[in-house]
Amino acid sequence: MSATSSSTTEATAARCRHFGTCGGCSLQDRAYEAQLSYKKEKVAAALKGMPGLPELSIVGAPQIWNYRNKMEFSFGDVFPPVAGQWLKLGMKPKGRWYHILDLQECFLPSPEAAPLLAAVRTWAEKEKVQPYNSHKKEGELRHLVLREAKNTAERMVVLVTSTGNMPKESFVKAVLSVYPATTILVGRNAKISDTAVSDSFEVLTGTGSVTEALNFSDGSVNYRISPLSFFQTNTKGTEVLYGILRSWTRELKAELILDLYCGGGGIALSLAGAAGKVIGVESNQSAVADAKANAALNRLDNCEFYGSTVEFILPALLDMKPQAAVVDPPRAGLHASAAKALVDMAPPVLFYVSCNPDALARDLMALGEKYTVDRLVCVDLFPHTDHVETVAWLTRK
Repeated sequence: MSATSSSTTEATAARCRHFGTCGGCSLQDRAYEAQLSYKKEKVAAALKGMPGLPELSIVGAPQIWNYRNKMEFSFGDVFPPVAGQWLKLGMKPKGRWYHILDLQECFLPSPEAAPLLAAVRTWAEKEKVQPYNSHKKEGELRHLVLREAKNTAERMVVLVTSTGNMPKESFVKAVLSVYPATTILVGRNAKISDTAVSDSFEVLTGTGSVTEALNFSDGSVNYRISPLSFFQTNTKGTEVLYGILRSWTRELKAELILDLYCGGGGIALSLAGAAGKVIGVESNQSAVADAKANAALNRLDNCEFYGSTVEFILPALLDMKPQAAVVDPPRAGLHASAAKALVDMAPPVLFYVSCNPDALARDLMALGEKYTVDRLVCVDLFPHTDHVETVAWLTRK
């Protein structure tokens, strides 16, 4: 099927008034089936010319609206000044990092997100709290971060500020008047870099974290998520993706499986109920701490996590003769040394998870020296955007 066929260009009315300006949902004007066709063709095009590949399939998202469990909104001042308007709160349009789109609606988080933005704008104007100006490097309000569990009732609001000096009691009241937050925090980011990452936090209400669950056909796993924890942004889609890996692991009857680039342990903990033992590796020490804490939360004593680069520790782990290794590298793909170790020491099975079709194609070519690709499945975690995840089962020749 060509990239210009009717199935991939079937038009529909964009639901959001900001479509075309926001830049976030670039495919929102295509019917969902057409989006899936486009994404499948995108991956197929990247893999074109590779011999012996199985048929590529794609699994759609269980929920195509209100699916995101994390959103980051930015504050900005109004320039040139407009009478009666104090600040903007919303998204940065694609390629225009010094501008703020004053967001009136968004259909990716929960329906309560838009009323929350309006309430926070009203609060800031009433309290005369200045938005941060990235040109002048001054102002207090920088970002508003939401983390919304989809399988529990827990929700987090983080107000990222420059100093934390703002009316906190009235902020909490403003949030709770329209939004069912179970925990509210103030973060402080005094750095020049304009990111939603805080150096420190003050908990205003609740515990400072939320608990999310991933539910599978044969069990569930709980994850305690703090403000800086990594967690896939589509909970229901992640259940599909990790569920495939869990099913494959159970089919393999793996006694030992490695989770390389394990992050906060999302995949490792999902596989623990289907394997004898899972060992995760991650270079980010904060993510390793999250993984260990969540293993304890779920009473999973068959998970171990190590803080190290994959390329450094991988040869020692492969000496343990695992039945399989899950590879979920950053967008750039496998480190060359890690790819070499996998080829040289070749565990029987690799499960490769990729968010970048081009990096996937390059790595599959490199691994093809020792492996054949038996299964290829695309999973849509990001409806209305051009992003897609792909998972492959590779078997040693």
